[in-house]
Amino acid sequence: MNNKRRRQMLALGVIATLSVHFGCVTSKPEMAWVRTDGQRIVDDPALLQQGKTDIAFCHANLDAGAADEAARQCMAQKGYALVRKDQAEEARAAYAAVTAQRGPIPSAR
Repeated sequence: MNNKRRRQMLALGVIATLSVHFGCVTSKPEMAWVRTDGQRIVDDPALLQQGKTDIAFCHANLDAGAADEAARQCMAQKGYALVRKDQAEEARAAYAAVTAQRGPIPSAR
């Protein structure tokens, strides 16, 4: 392989590598709704259904894209916080600990 061809291949490799790295940096993390009372939604079919209803009412379906400010405020009034999906369980546990210290919070519904 001649030097010119080797430099072209190296340049293509560098460009491909940088593209992958920049793609990772600019992509937004997946988000999830977490109940601020610390209850685990997936453990309770009634809470799961309520969550689906609240998401539909607030137009806060994360599969359809990022929730706008109005959706976030609506969900907050219904007792949810938007967190990174990879931190959802940690956030839920923190909310549960605060709720346990304060006692149950009256429903905002």
